[in-house]
Amino acid sequence: MDNKTFKLSTIAKTVLPLISVAVISGCGSDSTNEDTTNPGSGLYPAGENEVVIYYKRDVASASTASDYEGWGLHLWNGEGCTSTDLDAMGIPGTGTDWSAPHPFDGINDTYGAYYILKVNPDASDPHECMNFILHKGDEKAFGSANSKVELTKIGESKGLFGFHGSSELYYEPIEERPVDIDGQKAHWLDANTIAWEAAANADSMKLFYSLSNDIKMDEDKQISGGTAVELTKAGDLSDGLKSRFRHLASLQAAGIDVDDATLRTILKSQIVMIAYNANGDVISATEVQKPGVLDAVFADSKAGNAIGQELGAIVEGGAATFKLWAPTAQDVDLIIYDENLAEEATVAMTEDPATGIWVSEAQSNVVNKYYRYQVKVYHPTTGVVETRLVTDPYSMSLSKNSRYSQVVDLDDPSLMPQDWKNYARPTVKKDEDHVLYESHIRDFSFNDSKGTPSLDGKYLALTEPERESVSHLQALKDAGLTTLHILPAFDIATVDEDADQRVDITDTVGKLCGIKPEASICETEDDGKVIEEVLNSYDPTTGKAQALMNDLRMLDSFNWGYDPYHYTVPEGSYATDPNGSKRILEFREMVQATHKMDLKLVMDVVYNHTNASGVNEKSVLDKIVPGYYHRLNVNTGGVENSTCCDNTATENLMMGKLMVDSLMVWADDYKVDGFRFDLMGHQPKDVMVYALEKVREIDPNTLFYGEGWDFGEVAQNARFDQATQVNMAGTEIGTFSDRLRDAVRGGSPFDGGVDSEGKHPLRFNQGFGNAAYPNEETKTDAESVNGRLHNQDLVRLGMAGNLADYVLLDYKGETKLGKNVDYNGAPAGYTKVPSENISYVSKHDNQTLWDNNAYKIATGTSSAERARMQSVSLSTVLLGQGIPFIHMGSELLRSKSMQRDSYDSGDWFNRVFFDGSDNNWNVGLPREDKDGANWELIKTIVGDSTAKPDSTDIELTKQQFLELLKIRSTSELFRLDTAQEVMNRVDFRNVGQDQVEGLIVMSIDDGTSAGADLDSNYDAIVAVVNSTSTEKSFKVAGATGFELHEVQQNSADDIVKGASFANETFTVPALTTAVFVQPQDGAQGAGLPVNTDNKDVSSIPPYGETVVYVKGTMNEWSDSSDWAMTFIGNGMYSVTGVLEAGEHEFKFADSGWANPNIGCDAADLASGSLDLGSAGNCTLSVAETGKYNFTLNALHVQDESVEKPVVSVTKSADAPTFGETALYLRGTITTWDTPAQDSTAKFSYVANDVYSLDIDLAAGNYEMKVASADWAADTNFGGEGSVELGKALTMEVGGGSANLKIAIAEAGNYNFHFNAADKSAPIVTVTKN
Repeated sequence: MDNKTFKLSTIAKTVLPLISVAVISGCGSDSTNEDTTNPGSGLYPAGENEVVIYYKRDVASASTASDYEGWGLHLWNGEGCTSTDLDAMGIPGTGTDWSAPHPFDGINDTYGAYYILKVNPDASDPHECMNFILHKGDEKAFGSANSKVELTKIGESKGLFGFHGSSELYYEPIEERPVDIDGQKAHWLDANTIAWEAAANADSMKLFYSLSNDIKMDEDKQISGGTAVELTKAGDLSDGLKSRFRHLASLQAAGIDVDDATLRTILKSQIVMIAYNANGDVISATEVQKPGVLDAVFADSKAGNAIGQELGAIVEGGAATFKLWAPTAQDVDLIIYDENLAEEATVAMTEDPATGIWVSEAQSNVVNKYYRYQVKVYHPTTGVVETRLVTDPYSMSLSKNSRYSQVVDLDDPSLMPQDWKNYARPTVKKDEDHVLYESHIRDFSFNDSKGTPSLDGKYLALTEPERESVSHLQALKDAGLTTLHILPAFDIATVDEDADQRVDITDTVGKLCGIKPEASICETEDDGKVIEEVLNSYDPTTGKAQALMNDLRMLDSFNWGYDPYHYTVPEGSYATDPNGSKRILEFREMVQATHKMDLKLVMDVVYNHTNASGVNEKSVLDKIVPGYYHRLNVNTGGVENSTCCDNTATENLMMGKLMVDSLMVWADDYKVDGFRFDLMGHQPKDVMVYALEKVREIDPNTLFYGEGWDFGEVAQNARFDQATQVNMAGTEIGTFSDRLRDAVRGGSPFDGGVDSEGKHPLRFNQGFGNAAYPNEETKTDAESVNGRLHNQDLVRLGMAGNLADYVLLDYKGETKLGKNVDYNGAPAGYTKVPSENISYVSKHDNQTLWDNNAYKIATGTSSAERARMQSVSLSTVLLGQGIPFIHMGSELLRSKSMQRDSYDSGDWFNRVFFDGSDNNWNVGLPREDKDGANWELIKTIVGDSTAKPDSTDIELTKQQFLELLKIRSTSELFRLDTAQEVMNRVDFRNVGQDQVEGLIVMSIDDGTSAGADLDSNYDAIVAVVNSTSTEKSFKVAGATGFELHEVQQNSADDIVKGASFANETFTVPALTTAVFVQPQDGAQGAGLPVNTDNKDVSSIPPYGETVVYVKGTMNEWSDSSDWAMTFIGNGMYSVTGVLEAGEHEFKFADSGWANPNIGCDAADLASGSLDLGSAGNCTLSVAETGKYNFTLNALHVQDESVEKPVVSVTKSADAPTFGETALYLRGTITTWDTPAQDSTAKFSYVANDVYSLDIDLAAGNYEMKVASADWAADTNFGGEGSVELGKALTMEVGGGSANLKIAIAEAGNYNFHFNAADKSAPIVTVTKN
């Protein structure tokens, strides 16, 4: 690692964190650390790749080690923070055990205990943050939330400083705890409850409020301004509040009791919470977060029921009533503007105190006019009462650049295309029939040479069938495509809708320089030259093109659209006129044209964030109800931005309502057939499920799917049950599967730069689809080879719908369920129905498939072979179960010139050539800010002339794609709709330890044993995916009568025509996917049944490789190896251990208290078990010390018909360690002679390998052994040295062992305790009774 170090000046940030799993829970015990005191006020001199956490308690002497005893760090990597070098710290890769936190390294008189952390210079984040929790048992030092070292903030001290009981952390040395109005650490949860960490230590508390924001704290910590309300200490939060606000569950409650009118006044005010000690001194002060109480008082259906009200400009006839939810506003006015945006009227609005909704009188003659609200409200981000003009979050239409909302009636016939109300939408019989084609409105038609030029990149381009883009789409539809997916097309904040202020590559240099005179080409190029000509003139191996495109960024018409401004209005820049309602009509015309092609239309939606918040110019929601619509940091109250931008809080009722209301408008008024949810894992699962229910009331054929990634402040269900991959199983809402994606592409989307060995992860991490030839960095060690074989398992599982319960034989020869196959520490299989698997190998994010493969493919590989690798990769998606998702242009070898992230990289890098003349390869180095670290590698790759395809390569790939589409669309067998059907029919050959690398052989049975005859043409299908560089043959026992699919017999690809079947053997050429069919001759035949020999589910542990422990009072709730359970088959785990007489509590759990974490409240008791109670922890009363057998039957994990786990504890029949062989005390201490059966020197067996003997002895010096009567070698124990009373001595076994010596000073009765747990080294202890 000598070439990588953590440097303050070069810390980088990532756009999107890796998805990891880290679970924090459980019970712990104290640890001690001796002789670590380091007095003095100087800071620890942190070395290279080190940071230091300082922790100060409010104690008289900070240098007393005992004050910090047991306080340690829980450390782990995950949730976007992976910079802790756990290995260098001697910590397992899974992180510290909760019961054994990392201890302090020393004590500093000034700053308290300090903990030295190692920074991993090869971290994947890279160097952004490090997770930690400073705790002692379950008490946390810095509040309830997980803490992070944000490496981008680290100062010269390389230190992070904190005080006990405060979540505020400081990046510069600070000696004393500051007291100020600090953040927004108090959380008002319902009318009577405020959660606040300071409530635990406060002797008294007050809430101050002021409508005029005049509350201040002076240097003497005295409060001025506002009205005070006394609060009470209310203890723990109620169970209901702990459940609703799980991330705040550990906070203490402050009680508040005011009348309704006062409550509503307080909520419109500046609010400050003050905590005092017994002397009346201020010990903490903070502002308040209000979403919980706003929901409880105004929004909830059981209270004000704002959630049930219609909002926005509600048109009835020619009049409109305006409704705005703004319960914290002090005043709201409606401002009406005429069609020329001249102010026409100001209308006072009235608040309904029950709902918090401000309502106008009905306004006549306002349809098609514009309006805004003037809202007066206290805004915590500025600390003052703001009066701001703001558009309507429920806008249905907008002026140019979204400055004004427009009143429209969506039922107005003038806003509808001809026949809009009467035609029927396309439908699919089941979700699995979908094939999704991901496009972008501008990308789709911008590069067309046919069609109306002014409509390039517009909604209406889709209405012109003569365009290259539209005719290509029609060809895809004719082959089997069902659904066009468009990137966000709602109103976005990042494209200027004023065409005169936009500059595209089709404009002139003069236009650019008139708007941005500092652009790099203004002094070197003629004003009359078209920018595209300038770009074409550049050397593509340089960064000139990306530099010029940087000058166009934020000026051009291109943006993916993940910058929401108004959720329910079509984007104006895609319309021929962005001012007003033309966008509504033209969006509808686009939808109708798509439908008339018999294609469904899905829209990408982004309800997880907005472009702006606070009082920013393009903020909407936060100007109306500050601090409500966005998810806030628990301590600061700042808006979280883990999604990239300002995260919304759909867990808050009215934000959830806004999302659902918006979706219903798109589904009903715009006939959008489905929705793809950006970063769906940031939404609550129950809101997503409810949204699908409501939208399917409008259109039962609606499809929902999204990104179920698990990261950020909500990770691992921290605030609610998220809409993540695993959680969405069974909901019929699909999630993108990164499993097959990574296995086919190789590596991770976050690969880049070089590792500590100087190699490029982007280069050496080859995947199933591009590893036909090893490149110069390909690794051939056993771990790398096994990694590629594991990838094949992930591909198979993905092609089987990524089902959690699919049974397959992995590359190690082990039978596993899909959910027990590993994917970066998470279950690889997670779906319950095939449609929940959105399968893809490329989409708009990250490099295109062609560019990704270019990183991996060996130098000199021909363009024709590269194109075949593309087709092989796409075939894993098109022939698999679930819903295929295709990135537009993948079938045309689309390149973005190696761009990793092209969201605003402009038309130059995002062009698509639908005429097949080019694929946009090597048009300039990608953006330096995104890919600069990879430039040198890219220069090498683009320097290889074989990496550029010609038009023949592009055309053949297109034809292969169309053929695969047709094969899929013409057989139900590729579109199975239940998990059971998949398991009954889909099987993989070439599996287990002896499999051939690079070869997938998948069979789908439609014979009599599989069930119903789903495809009357075939009794079975076998798809062979050969990603290797040579022809492969594979024998399938019992296969008969197969032939190449008719489509491929007539293929445009001559190579696939050479695939053959004979004598149970399938033969497929190199870099080819061939589909074989067994024609059905009349009635349904035998088919090709699934091979059940390797699918014995009884041998599969329900929890996979996870170790299950019995954790409880018998082992201090720890991961004790003595209490690790053994899987014994049929879902059953078992362990036998010794329990002392007395009372015990325990649970069955994994090391992280995650899955399982089973108490007796969630399990049934097996017959014959001792009573274990029915509380959370199992309880057991042990009357007699001895061995007890614990069992856990976890069959419920594998069989949905089993409702609960079944547990039991029984007293074990504890057999003596040496069976029926008796042991005796022998030697001069008794006798060397053969003992009698009833000898007084005979040991009694107690339990747990322990034997005991009480015997009367006279004073004297003796020799002794413990042995059987026959002196057998394995029961003959002696040793060197002397036995001392009260001290354990380890003995030796065997006839050659020496006699032990023992001195008895005083006659009496003595106990000999003989522990034979280790038969080769038993332990003897002698004590006087």
